[in-house]
Amino acid sequence: MLSRVANLIYWTARYLERGENTLRLIDVNAQLVLDLESHDDFTDPRAWEPLVYVNGNEEKFFELHGKPVTEQAVVEYLLFDPRNSSSLLSCVASARENARCVRDQISSEMWEVINTFYLHLKTHDYQTYAQTGSTEYIADLKLRTQQIYAVAESMMPRNEGWWFYLLGRYLERADNVSRIIDVKYYMILPDRHHVGSALDVIQWGSVLRSCSGFEAFRRTQRGQLKLENVLNYLIRDHEFPRSILASVNAMDNCLTKICDSKSGELYAPAVRELKILQTHLEQSDVTKIVAEGLHEYLDDIQTRVFIVHRATMEAFVNYDPAQAQIA
Repeated sequence: MLSRVANLIYWTARYLERGENTLRLIDVNAQLVLDLESHDDFTDPRAWEPLVYVNGNEEKFFELHGKPVTEQAVVEYLLFDPRNSSSLLSCVASARENARCVRDQISSEMWEVINTFYLHLKTHDYQTYAQTGSTEYIADLKLRTQQIYAVAESMMPRNEGWWFYLLGRYLERADNVSRIIDVKYYMILPDRHHVGSALDVIQWGSVLRSCSGFEAFRRTQRGQLKLENVLNYLIRDHEFPRSILASVNAMDNCLTKICDSKSGELYAPAVRELKILQTHLEQSDVTKIVAEGLHEYLDDIQTRVFIVHRATMEAFVNYDPAQAQIA
């Protein structure tokens, strides 16, 4: 497969996953704010400001919208603003453009659902979101992204293009699940005595729901919705498909499939960096993570995921042609 084609398919998947996770970030924050059961808390700038920092877009956001931070400004920026390269609209537009360039590698049905999603979304703004209701609106858009995944699952041939598609999807998911957890870090409880309280339980329940993991957690863990249990489930659980470790394991399978027919040292750094991340997650101790700082741990995970991405790009896309071997 041409490296250009592999790169476009890889980024198509990343943009789609990033867009869906932007929806999940807004969803978890809206639920957390509503769970405070106070209109004053709902309009408090501190309620929506976490999403600006979690996405790492604070400078651009404040340049465009200033302060105070409002729900409308954050939702508009994260969902509909074309000036934000990570907004849902920008992600879907980028996925659509990439898919257009590789239409011969994907099915016509997949192109149609991505194109329809983009044409549907570009006519929307905050008023559409507000009039529909945040929960219903986000649920509808998540269903549209799931439709794209379903079409890809049933239509794409299981060749290198498929494995690059999945590699991009799971790498983006590992990064973004860490950001969803980080939203809870920024939603500061009234004081430390509320840790383990009913409010804390409600907030962790909202985080699990945003990852579509609430029911699965309750069935498999049979424990309280407390910090250590939820973190262990979202970070290190092997069976829950949206956990960070499960995503990294899926990435390992994809990279193995891609490298099966290849030889040489060109791909070794990408495989090595992924194994390092995998081992790090396997050996992580949740109690120690909490004691040493959850936010710092999640930042470190995001850095390690980026290192894997960079090594993958150097191995398959930005490599020196002199090192390439013709099969």
